[in-house]
Parts: sequence; structure tokens; C-alpha cells
Amino acid sequence: MRNICKKAADCFGCGVCASVCTSGAVSMEPDREGFLYPVIDEALCTDCGRCTLVCPSGHRPAVMSEVSYYAFRCKDETILSDSTSGGAFSLIALKILEKGGLVCGAVFDDSFEVVHVLSDEISSMRKAKYVQSRTADCFGKIKEALTSGIPVLFSGTPCQCMAVRLFFPDSESLYTASLVCRGVMSPKLWDEYRSFLERKGTLNAFCFRDKRKPDDAHTVAFRIDDTEYAGDFIKNPLCRIYARELPLRPSCYSCPFTFAEKDFDFTLGDFWGVENAFPDLADGKGTSLVITCGNKADGLFTELSESADIRETEKERILQPALVSPARATMLRKFLFRDLCTTGPDGHCDMKLILRKYGS
Repeated sequence: MRNICKKAADCFGCGVCASVCTSGAVSMEPDREGFLYPVIDEALCTDCGRCTLVCPSGHRPAVMSEVSYYAFRCKDETILSDSTSGGAFSLIALKILEKGGLVCGAVFDDSFEVVHVLSDEISSMRKAKYVQSRTADCFGKIKEALTSGIPVLFSGTPCQCMAVRLFFPDSESLYTASLVCRGVMSPKLWDEYRSFLERKGTLNAFCFRDKRKPDDAHTVAFRIDDTEYAGDFIKNPLCRIYARELPLRPSCYSCPFTFAEKDFDFTLGDFWGVENAFPDLADGKGTSLVITCGNKADGLFTELSESADIRETEKERILQPALVSPARATMLRKFLFRDLCTTGPDGHCDMKLILRKYGS
């Protein structure tokens, strides 16, 4: 039995292989680090090859020559404050909804796991999640919508966008919004961190990028029972571990999508260096980077001109690490996951030790 990917480190965990399998032979199962990988039931597999045909690891992303770069600031202060950066995702999504469409994006479910859902309600899709989401359940729902003539906007990491594009290669009603991504955090680490927080009570809310201060959403905020906690992003030990690129999926360290001219309708992220490019926008409220590719994206983007402050710029002004090269793995990653996978009598790792050891 062949593997879907040539090696495990090539797998993005997108789940498209499980969704395209008509015999139910492929399931997505977590490994010891908490990342999902395909497992093939040889008794059910018909060796049809559909899974390998749609696997993003077997397709090199196209480098496009005709793309445009923008700084973007939503004029609606409520949407702006509820967004991680400048509200670009929200306005693009709202425009799709106006056209009778649906949006597929990452949300926290009731257990604070990160999952992709297809919905006409986008408020929970706003804000960065950083944890790798489960997407396999959304492919069938997107197919049903597109087959019914309903436009769909899919927002996710570049590898997830590639998986969706490969699953629906000829759909003119599908829009892809690729996030500027530096890598996805282990769901196992996130689960253990949540369990650690809940020693004090029930976790009711969590936001990696809160905008209560004019600091470009560099505040982490969460609520346990009736008590709220807030602090600088880089001072939160879990966020420091993430910023050090330690808890990422193995494929993130060889990511093939770390360039600006990707073949997706939109690429969205924070506009780094806005203070140099557009000093008047450097007020801490957040500014989005938007890269458009193709007539379909340009046409929709033009419709947003009255709702946002949009300024075209040059490629040199928008570059940031995630658009230049992949994250770098170090020996500390090995030690982090060794400690994460070492559990005590209660079935949990020593999260206090991990946060002190790798996040201080």
C-alpha cells in the first residue's frame, strides 16, 4: 500500500484526501504531537488514486506575475475593532454574503477546538487562531453549496486553500483567501494549555489578538469563570513558544507557500511596516495587507472602495518573514514535544514546566 504523501513531513493535514475518498478508506488521526495525518484502511481502499491527485503536497504552487498589493483599513469602527488587523476579511466576506454566498473559516467550537465551518455568520471567524484547524468536514458542505450555485469564500492557511482549489478545480463561484501564515500550532499543545488554564475554572473566552489597546492587537485576553485576564502577546508564555516557531507542524518548516505572488484570489495578513509605508495609518488600530490575484478578485475588491481606505503599494513594502522563507526548526522543538508527550498520573503533561522552560 502506497502512502498518500512521499513522507510524513510533506503532509499538511488538510484532510482533502479523506474527503475525496469515496470508499471511506482514509481517516484523519492525530499523531503523538497532536497533528492529523491520513490513515488508510487497506481493506476498504480500492487504489483509485483520487487521494494522491488532490494532495497539495504533490502540487507546487504557481507564482503569478499579475498581482496587486494594498494597505487596507475598514472604515467601520466596530468591524475594525473586532478584527485582528484592518478588517479586510470581514469586508470581503460580507460582500460574498451580499451575493447570496457563504463563508468557510476557522472558529473556536464549544470546546475551544479550532474547526472550519461553512456559515453566513462570520463574527466568530474573525481574529487569529494560530492552532491548526480541522477542515475535513467542510469539503462536502462546500461542494453542496457550489453545486447549488451558491458562491463560497474559503479562508485558511495557504495549504488549506490549495487543498480546496484542488478539490474544486473548475469552480468560478469559489473564492480563496489565503492567510499570511508562519506555521500552525500543535492542537495537542493547545489542548494541554487549555486544560492548564481550566485548573482555575471554566474557560469561557479566549482571544490571541485582542484590540482593547491601540497596539495593533498585540494583547492576549481570556476569561475564566467571571475573571478576565489580559496581557501583552509576547509576554504570554504560550505565544512566546509559538513566536519562537517551536510547536509547528513538521511541514511548516519546508512550506512551499512562502512567497507573495500566490495563485489565490486574495492573500490577507497584517501590514508589517505600515509606519514606514503609510505613517498616518500607524495608530495601533490595525491595517490589513491584501494581495489580489486575477480578474475575479480585482472585480470584487473594487466593490469595497467606499467601505475602506485602500492604498496600492509595492511588493518591497509588504514583505515579511512568512512571505520570504519558511519557519526554522531547532533542537528545542524536539525537546518541547518530548516534554509535551510525557504525561503524569492525571494523563496530562507538566504544562507549568513547559511554559517556564520554553516560554519564559
